[in-house]
Amino acid sequence: MFTGIPVAAQPGGRVLGWVLRLLVLAGLVAIAVGWAQASNSVVVSSQVDWAPVGLAGAAAVAGGLLASVLVARQAVAIRLGHLAPYIAETPVGPVQAPVVVTSAEVLVAAGSMARFHRASCPLTTGKPVRPESRQAHEQAGRRPCGVCAP
Repeated sequence: MFTGIPVAAQPGGRVLGWVLRLLVLAGLVAIAVGWAQASNSVVVSSQVDWAPVGLAGAAAVAGGLLASVLVARQAVAIRLGHLAPYIAETPVGPVQAPVVVTSAEVLVAAGSMARFHRASCPLTTGKPVRPESRQAHEQAGRRPCGVCAP
């Protein structure tokens, strides 16, 4: 299910997080120093001397952010791997059009429910519901369920 992440992998933790933050900060400082030193001179040859400092800073920022994303991805994959047994695999298929209610269908609700349901609706499972007509449910101020669409 989750490919590309070793099973026994552990995310970096707080130390690696702070190291990556410091790497990004050092890169930003290098970019600022390179820009400031290059902008102090009108001679192009002295400005070019500071270009590698700015490029190294940009590389440090990019590397730190990329590593941060990869560590976060690894942590999410590990957490999802731990949750996978608890998540029910539901098949994804086309959405079915709502079924038109006929007068012979049984509509149910409990006294405290704000909506009425079909008898087969999963929201009524295990609840003390009683069958009534659509008119009786509407007179009681109930609205149709959004799941079973009676």
